Amino acid sequence: MNDASNLPLASRRRLFGALAAWPAFCALSAAGALAPLNRAYAQSAGAGSQADSRHSATFVLSSAERAAQIRERVPADLAAALRSKAQATLSRAPRPRAVVHTQGLLPHEQDHDASLLAREDWHDTLLQALAFTVSADAGHTEVHADKAVAYLEAWLPIYASSSNPVDEAELVDLLFGFDLVQARLPAVTLGEARALGRRMAQGYLGERRVGDPSTGLNNWQSHRVKLATAGAFLAGDAALIATAREVFFAHVIRNIDANGVTYDFGQRDAMHYVVYDLQPLIVAASIAAAHGEDWYGAPQAQGRLAAALHWLEPYAAGKLPHEEFVHSSVRFDARRAAAHVEGYAGPWRRGEAADLYWMAARLDARFAPLAAMLDPQLTTRALFA
Repeated sequence: MNDASNLPLASRRRLFGALAAWPAFCALSAAGALAPLNRAYAQSAGAGSQADSRHSATFVLSSAERAAQIRERVPADLAAALRSKAQATLSRAPRPRAVVHTQGLLPHEQDHDASLLAREDWHDTLLQALAFTVSADAGHTEVHADKAVAYLEAWLPIYASSSNPVDEAELVDLLFGFDLVQARLPAVTLGEARALGRRMAQGYLGERRVGDPSTGLNNWQSHRVKLATAGAFLAGDAALIATAREVFFAHVIRNIDANGVTYDFGQRDAMHYVVYDLQPLIVAASIAAAHGEDWYGAPQAQGRLAAALHWLEPYAAGKLPHEEFVHSSVRFDARRAAAHVEGYAGPWRRGEAADLYWMAARLDARFAPLAAMLDPQLTTRALFA
């Protein structure tokens, strides 16, 4: 295995810069194997041009057809576990905020803790929507749909996208939940959701830069791409979708070298950030696949996502250990380690890659055996059943 982490950081940056001028068309070694998988994903999503012509409603990841297939494919034990977990949070009151902010903050600093509590609403929206979706024929599950709707009606009128992708990294959970209950939303709330999607896409596809130049190359940009993609498809704007597609491919080949090594690994020396970098790109590719577009296996991506997943695979499988953040060049990592924030020192825990490989296996079946060895979140297991 070739490891670019042995190169000086400046050399790696020059390498990534040189890769930025990707060719318009290049051969993808696995294209023959991957194309049928991605076609199957799009068909199972109930998406594509024919489906789009039949349904005027926009969606981020789950069309009405895909939601029905989730219900069919989720096993009974998983459905029961989802309902049980959702039942436990039914009494939780929404905590909407106009802005959430955790980026660069240690626990208990400024808005960190309040923002974390508010962000739980995003996760619970998806949990409640899935609990309803996997057993919509049972009358008592109506309460879960009602709870998801309550979260959306609390957040959408007041939330203003900050265009900070670290603060909003998990906002897609709220949007994925929206997909599953949008048929129950009033017209005004639907309009607010699509307006939020447009603001997100426009903000994340703009020129705003925060921090040092590496934010255009690392996980920061990966999350920008994910959020821009989600917003563009939610808005249903063809021009924004086209721009998100272009930005996705450009970032993939800047961020991942030909050997599958991510910029984040060189910068942070941490598998945590390899996962945090790759997962938003796999989410963006999954969103595109649900609309009939193959971003994962497209020639413009040069096979880099598959290469990165293969590079990480022996670590995620437990065959290779890694001591986290030993050579990180980011000072905030040292602050978090000194504050004993969990995960910022010591050996990497491979369970962090569970959601990543579960989602990736739906785009590339070569990763299904590894995904089966890991334990993803209940919501990930159901949403990508």
